[in-house]
Amino acid sequence: MKFAIIQVLMPAMVAARMVFLNNENESDYERAGSWQIIYPGTKWCGAGNVAQNENDFGPEIEADRCCKAHDLCDDYIEAGGTKHNLTNSAFYTRLKCQCDEDFNACLKKGNTRASNQVGYLYFNALGTQCFREDYPVISCVRYTITPKRKCLEYEYDTTKEKIYQWFDVQIY
Repeated sequence: MKFAIIQVLMPAMVAARMVFLNNENESDYERAGSWQIIYPGTKWCGAGNVAQNENDFGPEIEADRCCKAHDLCDDYIEAGGTKHNLTNSAFYTRLKCQCDEDFNACLKKGNTRASNQVGYLYFNALGTQCFREDYPVISCVRYTITPKRKCLEYEYDTTKEKIYQWFDVQIY
């Protein structure tokens, strides 16, 4: 499974290094799509991963372990995909909210410069969303102010059946 956990960070990761995956059997067109942006010092934090195997981590191991676990989330909707009666119109893969919550907690527990930067970018700076099954949302009752306006608290219609819906990810 190769999907990005922080694919949405591409514009914000100015310091990230570009990694070109070279395969002599690929055409130039195919290789052009192989560029990846990976957070410095990690092998799992970015679009895809550059790890040689499942136990290969960069020097920023705390952040890397969190990113790997996030990459391996068991329920996700790829860009343009449909699942649980939801269509993902974003350019990045969206995950179930529990995976994003676990990712947030893991990065906070790591509490390194890299894990905190990845956490801030993914959860605060970008407008990422996750999905979960819950009562239908009536409205948002509390928002963040900056850097991106996100809903912090929802009002639900508990008289109706639970459905899958998009939710703003928690702040870091």
